[in-house]
Amino acid sequence: MNKYSIALSLAILCSCSSTAISKEVIQLDSKVITADSPKIIEAAIEEAPYDIWERIRTDLTLTIPEDQIAATSVYRERLYSNQTAVNRISKSGQRYLFHTLSRAQELNLPVELALLPFVESEFNPYAKSVDGATGIWQFLPSTGKEWGLKSNWWYDGKKDVMASTEAALKFLTYLNEKFEGDWLLAMAAYNAGLTRVNRAIRKNKNAGKPTRFWDLNLPKETTAYVPKLLVLCELIRDPDSFDVHLPSIANRAYFQKVKIPGQLDLMQAADLAGLKPETIYELNPGFNQWATDPSGPHYLLLPIGVSDRFITQLDSLDQNDLVRWDRYKIRRGDNLSRIASRYKIEVSVLKEINGMSSDLIVAGKEIMVPRGSAWANKQTPRERTYKVAKGDSLWNISKKFKVSIEDIILWNELKIEKPLQINQAIKIFSRYERIRQDVPSKQLRTMLYPVKSGDTVSRIASKFDISSSQIQEWNEIKDPSKIFPGQVLKLFL
Repeated sequence: MNKYSIALSLAILCSCSSTAISKEVIQLDSKVITADSPKIIEAAIEEAPYDIWERIRTDLTLTIPEDQIAATSVYRERLYSNQTAVNRISKSGQRYLFHTLSRAQELNLPVELALLPFVESEFNPYAKSVDGATGIWQFLPSTGKEWGLKSNWWYDGKKDVMASTEAALKFLTYLNEKFEGDWLLAMAAYNAGLTRVNRAIRKNKNAGKPTRFWDLNLPKETTAYVPKLLVLCELIRDPDSFDVHLPSIANRAYFQKVKIPGQLDLMQAADLAGLKPETIYELNPGFNQWATDPSGPHYLLLPIGVSDRFITQLDSLDQNDLVRWDRYKIRRGDNLSRIASRYKIEVSVLKEINGMSSDLIVAGKEIMVPRGSAWANKQTPRERTYKVAKGDSLWNISKKFKVSIEDIILWNELKIEKPLQINQAIKIFSRYERIRQDVPSKQLRTMLYPVKSGDTVSRIASKFDISSSQIQEWNEIKDPSKIFPGQVLKLFL
């Protein structure tokens, strides 16, 4: 295990207190390390660098071959040649880079793997690609399921930073074994799929050609994927050669994993920790609803420094108050299904909480409903049908009804490239405040679009009903003629 990650883990352990609901015990090399060895701890902490880039720099091993330096210079110029882009990289890594790096080092994996979320999503757990990949590691639903990421109404492991990091590193290790230790091929397969990379290798073998990553005929996105990571490594290794300054990221954990005894109302969690609700959601993006999944995982990520308060408050809380309830007066026309939908709860749970044996309810009577859901979902979504008028576009329809273009596409199974027709019926659900909407809007609506051959900025803008200038601003593009196949653009829809 890397001495720097040991030092930071030791520092965290030294501050742990014994409580009924405790912080996760960190294990290193299968042995629990305590504060009984002060000299070792002091020496380790003294050696740990303050800056996380320095920690990474000392362990970088993957490089660009000399015969590929000229070919990869395009990524250097287009992605990392201006200070604004480099500042954005540092900012996006502040929350989660320490964790991905620590896990890679604890598993004796190349530190370069910890940097892959920069290329995948810029460490945005809410990022969603056009093909449905989500989270900082951009897992597709099928791949996420294959690698043990749970997904249901309450929870999506693909967006859970800790769970998805474990799955991604296991997946990459598996791919590395398949390619006999070649990490470049493993990363290419992570992006393009194992079958596709194997097919390209067989084709080269049959033609008597080399089978390095650099020699394979792979999709343009994958051809760009690995070089983009390696150029980022070059930036970290020697930022001066890029004529930019790499803003410092402190070499310490941003969050801490805290166990909880069962399902917990997330608004209640925010109150217990003394945090704004959005902070809870930003660090726990895997939870889709107003409370944690009743079947687990039973933990929350909290900023370093608030866990002691949270644990103390949680220890003193009655188990019946883990989920808070309000009284709801039944209205004429209500039924249990409608009330359950409004408050984001299953009918069976609503009946159990209220001691009901049947679905019969009476107007004027009161029942208990979850308080957190009222904040997360202030009104019931209502379906309406809108007929497309002359001059309409997805953009102006989305603005008219205050919904996202992505939602309209999903609700109506539209194809982006197919224009709307006059009098076409479009389903619109009235906007309601889902929990995840308390995350900053840019995070919620981010779409990652891989540039295809023949694409132009104006063509992409037209496809998504946005302006060319917006695409240029969002992606720091000075010259729109210089976008290239495989380049991934951020679109805020």
